Amino acid sequence: MRLITRHWGAMGAFIALGVLLGAFSGLFNPQVEPQLRTKPAVYSGEQYLVTTAKVAPEDFVSASLVAKENTHVSSRVLAQLHTLEVRAGQLVKKGQLLATLEDTQLRASMEEIRAQSRANEAQLSQAQKQLSRSETLLSKGLVANNQMDEWQSKVDELKARRAALTEQLSGAQAALSYTRLHAPLSGVVVERLQEPGSMLSPGVPIVEIFNPASLQVRGAVRSSLAGQLKVGDTLQVELKALSTTVMGTISEIVPVADSLARQFEIKLDIVPPKGSKPGMYAQISLPSKPLKRVVIPLQYVKRTGQLTMVYVVEQGIKQRRLVRLGQALGEDVVVVSGLAAGEVLAIASTPS
Repeated sequence: MRLITRHWGAMGAFIALGVLLGAFSGLFNPQVEPQLRTKPAVYSGEQYLVTTAKVAPEDFVSASLVAKENTHVSSRVLAQLHTLEVRAGQLVKKGQLLATLEDTQLRASMEEIRAQSRANEAQLSQAQKQLSRSETLLSKGLVANNQMDEWQSKVDELKARRAALTEQLSGAQAALSYTRLHAPLSGVVVERLQEPGSMLSPGVPIVEIFNPASLQVRGAVRSSLAGQLKVGDTLQVELKALSTTVMGTISEIVPVADSLARQFEIKLDIVPPKGSKPGMYAQISLPSKPLKRVVIPLQYVKRTGQLTMVYVVEQGIKQRRLVRLGQALGEDVVVVSGLAAGEVLAIASTPS
């Protein structure tokens, strides 16, 4: 009896396994009769023949806007910064007062020199009078020659001291004038480099100023391209931050190349558009030899996300094909890959 039970249990397991396999294989699904594949319709709409055109490849140089007229206003004397009249971004005119330095000690020194000069003048006047009397007495034989020589020497000494004091006074006046710092040019304050109370030494910059009308574009060009350029050439310059393009004229080509990068610096004068500031990124377009490229109207390119594609006609059938685009040429565009001259584009909005 136990053997019969085992036999029927094994058969039940096999039957269940068969049903499960049949379900997975679609045995119990409705069967569909095989049909012939529908043949694509022949395209008979408007077509465009792909051709080539000579295109000058784009060659760009990264550059920057730089102010030709840019200066640091510095102290010329050892003194403390007393006042600073300007702030970053402020417009200033040539000759405008920018800062003042502490001048108490300089004024005191100048007054001391003046006092010494007055005392010296009094002594000189007295010595000259005495010298005149000695000359009169000498003519009468009432004084010796050595006394005459002593007074002459005294007068000469006081005159030399007068000259030295005059020189000292001029130096003190010049130093005093250096305590008032004026703008050397009209422009915009870039940065305050010191604050009131700072102790300044000669040559320490206080503020930086640039002339916004003197901006130029500077970039480095490969040595292979630098030979094609010359002073006076006009190049296109794109200012991406301002979304604008201007024309620049080469004013200078530095004659010595960078020994590491093998590049020459070029400088272009431009008419700076509104909003231009030193340090802005610029892109210089360089001339290059035209080459044959596949060019098609941009309107025939379809975009899906990051993909670009066109519809081509192959053996009369309209098919979609991915392409890689290059340089834009107004209403046309260069096709880098995916399309060849002689192929045909289907350009009707809907298939025929």
